[in-house]
Amino acid sequence: MPLKQFIPLSEPKPKFLITDTVPEGFIEGFEKLGFEVDYRQKPTNSELFEIAGQYTGIVVNTSLILTKEVLDKAILLKYILRPGSGLDNVDVDYAKAKGIEIFNSPEANADAVAEHVIGMIFSLLDFIPRASEQVKQLQWIRQPNNGTLFKGKTIAIIGYGNTGSALAKKLSGFGVHILVYDKYKKGFGNETLREASMREIFDKADLVSLHIPLTNETEYLVNDGFIDNFKKPIYLLNTSRGKNVKLDALIHGLKAGKILGVALDVLENENIISYSAKEKQQLQTLITAGNVIVTPHIAGWTKESREQIFMMVLEKFGNYFISHEGR
Repeated sequence: MPLKQFIPLSEPKPKFLITDTVPEGFIEGFEKLGFEVDYRQKPTNSELFEIAGQYTGIVVNTSLILTKEVLDKAILLKYILRPGSGLDNVDVDYAKAKGIEIFNSPEANADAVAEHVIGMIFSLLDFIPRASEQVKQLQWIRQPNNGTLFKGKTIAIIGYGNTGSALAKKLSGFGVHILVYDKYKKGFGNETLREASMREIFDKADLVSLHIPLTNETEYLVNDGFIDNFKKPIYLLNTSRGKNVKLDALIHGLKAGKILGVALDVLENENIISYSAKEKQQLQTLITAGNVIVTPHIAGWTKESREQIFMMVLEKFGNYFISHEGR
């Protein structure tokens, strides 16, 4: 929906900082609302700290962290926009205590994430990446690459927000049993899925897919104890946040046979060039295993969703701004 032109009554114009690569029309949307736009692609956290005091609003990318110190420096800040879903790089409670409005767009890429998870499932169960790589090496190996039928399996979805619910909907035609656990939601069970306790998931799951935010409760949710609770070996998929899963525990579970396969779109540390010796060894262990898939945090980024996450957060902010600031 097009944004109306809004002209503030006073000069100078309030300033918005945009810190990410954005689609056509995004910057113009803020200008139509009466803002001066400072477009800086990928500033560092130290650079942001130095300039934060200039801006009424900030569009923050995933690599920037809005800490208490940055928020205190940002004395004019009234609006934070985070295209996409996660807000773990923003001190949300402190920002809200300072009266700062926060906008994100978790709905915009839910279908993209769900489709990526389904691709990961079949890649794991049917050894598609491994078999394809072997053929590239002129190896025609059939027997060890026999797949596992998805139909009839029990898949557990942890977290029934935008992505978890989108995944459940897409899985409904595959002939699988869908168990869903969400600590903060009830009453969403239907003919295709069942609300479940974690105890039931530990007892019955063949595959587990995480769709949860990163909070104090969910940091390293998947640890040694979590993995040991499962009655049978599982496949684990994580498209949420890297720190939802403890890599040491994951690797131990793979070696012990408690985990049959892993698909990760996120890692604890996604800045690979900064890796310590231990982190390099962990990644090497994962990428050389025949039953592990790692993708570079792209589950939510299709050509369509990439644009939608920006334009949806702009629309949400524009509607709010016009209703609260319009004259």
